[in-house]
Amino acid sequence: GVKPWRAAAASPGWCKVKGEPTRLVSRTPLPTADVGARATTSFILRAEKAQTMSLSKTTDYDSLEATTRIEDITGDEVNQGTLRSLKDDDGELFSLSLCAEGVVEEGDYHPKSSEELGWLGHFAKKSAHLVELEVVGSTSDIFKNCSEQSEDRFYEDLCSCNNIKKIKVIDTDLADIISKLGTSVNKNFTRWDIQECYLGAVEVNQLFTAFQGIENLEEVSMSYEYDSRYRDVGDEIMARCIQKLAACTRMQELNICGLRLHTNSCAALSTVFPRMAALLEMDLNDNLIGNDGVEVLIRGLAECKHLHSLSLCHNRIGDDGLEMLARGVPASVNTLELRGNEIALFARQLPLLRFKKLDLSGNTLSSDGPRVIAASLANPECRLEALYLGNTSIRDEGAEILATSLRNNQRLTELLLTSGNAITETTGWNVFLPILCDATSIEATHGSNHTLQSLGYRYMVRQDIQTMLDLNSDKNKSSVAATKILQTHPHLDMRPLLDGRLILMPYVVAWLDRFAECRLDLKLSSIYEFARAMPMEVVEGLSGTKKGKKRRRSSA
Repeated sequence: GVKPWRAAAASPGWCKVKGEPTRLVSRTPLPTADVGARATTSFILRAEKAQTMSLSKTTDYDSLEATTRIEDITGDEVNQGTLRSLKDDDGELFSLSLCAEGVVEEGDYHPKSSEELGWLGHFAKKSAHLVELEVVGSTSDIFKNCSEQSEDRFYEDLCSCNNIKKIKVIDTDLADIISKLGTSVNKNFTRWDIQECYLGAVEVNQLFTAFQGIENLEEVSMSYEYDSRYRDVGDEIMARCIQKLAACTRMQELNICGLRLHTNSCAALSTVFPRMAALLEMDLNDNLIGNDGVEVLIRGLAECKHLHSLSLCHNRIGDDGLEMLARGVPASVNTLELRGNEIALFARQLPLLRFKKLDLSGNTLSSDGPRVIAASLANPECRLEALYLGNTSIRDEGAEILATSLRNNQRLTELLLTSGNAITETTGWNVFLPILCDATSIEATHGSNHTLQSLGYRYMVRQDIQTMLDLNSDKNKSSVAATKILQTHPHLDMRPLLDGRLILMPYVVAWLDRFAECRLDLKLSSIYEFARAMPMEVVEGLSGTKKGKKRRRSSA
């Protein structure tokens, strides 16, 4: 599996010429006395390399395209597939990923030569469906087989493709990418996703300066682990750089995670928010915001009238911070994520019902916590549709409080409780069954909760409870109620229907036909019970009427 040139290059007398991975030249030292021979050899090598470097610049790919097969460009099957998709422009390839190594699927590409890189740029710039460029790994490794000139032309080709709007860079030379893209940074790329690229004071300043010049910038995502070794910036540096985002008036999504944002950065953000009227989503996870930072953020967020999602996970936010968020974020915010903070819900009355999705997972709730949450769930005006409470130290008593609050709740579909809570099967989980299907009477079954569809991981939920949750997934809630009635009350009591006499029989039959298609025994037994229980005088009266009609028809 070792490439021939790699094996040869391992021997002392050979070296590889950059840009031509299959061409080797001798590197055996020439005699010292033979200066002329050495100079001649050096001149030849420089001339050959210059010729190689100018190859992709002078190649007329448009003229050659009709007569060049993909197999002639590269022998790598994955690269062939990517080139073919770009050439055919069949709409199946939306993202091109340049990788240093580990090419495993279509869309990934590791160029093997300058010529190959030239063809890649040629097909990419003509694609009508390519919308994203991804760079994974060091650019020196990605383009190690290519000349600098072919690399420059490749970037020129990409920048001439107006369809590519998003650039994603992972563990790469960020400064080099920005430099190569040049003025096109301000022209085309409106969405930036940066992950695990080294960020020091110089790099982050260069990056935000580039953002400042992008008039149509819509998305910035900078994601770093809390303890990432790739970033060396603090609150003051970030605060100075964030101020440059004031020019980004079309920003829709802003994610700055794991960059140690604290009160200074929050103050800077608060000043630029009024300029971001189009902001829809913001993620500031894994920073050092705290309650003080929340207080500062809230001031500026009031101007973001279209913001609908706010994530502040792992930020040392406590009950005071949650209360400020619940009361202070714009009414447009319907998703609030606060995983892994310091929220306990000690004896609070919070308007949690205003959100549609609330994530409090990973917070150690106090014994008052379930009651605070239940107060919102039981409120008829509660808007919550998804509530995540995994790893919040909820026990059986808390589960019972939450379950009881759902009896009349017709909005909540997800309640994540299974992960990391001390809820027992016989006590805590058991209380959910009568809430989902109250079997004490038909009326009680009909009035049960037909909305809740999930309590977390299926394998951790008792089977009879999971069955009811699955039934609730049907959008037709009348059908859900009827199915629960048929399953829970196998012998329907027909006595309440008798006062209506036979006039109700068609309705009974129609109801059974609709909801008991697979229960023929139930249909027949129910109709039999209905007929058997009817008073005899009703039967005789109706029978006499029918006989009279028959005699009149016969005599006629």
